[in-house]
Amino acid sequence: MSLPSLSTRRLLTLAMSSLAFVLIATGCAPAAENKSKAPSSAEADSSPVAATLNGQEIRVGEVDQRLREKLFEDQFGSAGGGSKLYDARRDIINEIVQERLVSQAASDAGLSQEEWVVQATAAMPGISDEEIASFFEENKGRLGPEPQLEQFQDRIRSFLETRRSDSIYDSLYESAEVVVVLERERVQVAAVGASMGPENAPVTIVEFSDFECPYCSRVVPTIKQIAAQYPDQVRIVYRHLPLSFHANAKLASQASLCADQQDQFWAFHDLLFEKQKEMKRENLMAHATALNLDMAAFESCIDSPETVALVDADIAAAAEIGATGTPAFYVNGIMLSGAQPFENFQTVIDAELEQSGS
Repeated sequence: MSLPSLSTRRLLTLAMSSLAFVLIATGCAPAAENKSKAPSSAEADSSPVAATLNGQEIRVGEVDQRLREKLFEDQFGSAGGGSKLYDARRDIINEIVQERLVSQAASDAGLSQEEWVVQATAAMPGISDEEIASFFEENKGRLGPEPQLEQFQDRIRSFLETRRSDSIYDSLYESAEVVVVLERERVQVAAVGASMGPENAPVTIVEFSDFECPYCSRVVPTIKQIAAQYPDQVRIVYRHLPLSFHANAKLASQASLCADQQDQFWAFHDLLFEKQKEMKRENLMAHATALNLDMAAFESCIDSPETVALVDADIAAAAEIGATGTPAFYVNGIMLSGAQPFENFQTVIDAELEQSGS
């Protein structure tokens, strides 16, 4: 099987690994708004009449077209619409591919598609308690504070059964050539701000984040993992999006810019996320002292109009591209919304590196 960007098998694996996203939220608010438009399709004039207005007909075709546009806008017009639309299209592509592969396999075996699936599924082994416990241990960090196996074992069993049943299609995919050329939507976003990684890296990740957002804190280890795995290939840029309902977030952003003036942005960044409940002004001063910053320069900087303007510029840039919540990531302009796992970033990064020949 050949794919120029994302492999179908990896995509299915990512779909199966989304259990944590079903169980917990991934962001402090909807992370972006992208006013994608529904594809248009003209309805035949012969569609049935639904109503009349002063003798003029309103046809079902016109009603349905308006309904499709509204449903499309509701689904993909906010909260990372471009990213969600791409994922939805990929899901449909996978469904079509799988249906056609099963249809051919069933025909070759002289069975109906339903009979083929039932026989193949019946041949799969059951899920053991040991597998459930192992999955829980590997993923309990995503399942909220102090999760207990008993709370999740039924959902984990169902999830693992679904994942295992999907493996009946592995041999079908392995013998097929599937080429997906669907492209992701991209957003033009300036990579300005504190960064790590080479400036000429083939992949740039721009993160809009809020120091008081718990989901932004949750994704910090993932960002560090990306930096460690792709030291020469990925540049990570931090931009500020302190949300209005986080009372201390904007001042924390201003303080981090002052730490950046003394080449200590990332150390200050880590302290803020490690101690999210300590973000009042006195805490920020204590963090600066702990990092041995020049306190006179730090205190002069934190409330300066120039510092406030820099944070406001990031907030305005986020609004311009439709980022309304945190964390919001743009990987070479491709949006990933919320505190997603490393594997989801890896999929997009690897595809971008493959496309660039890096």
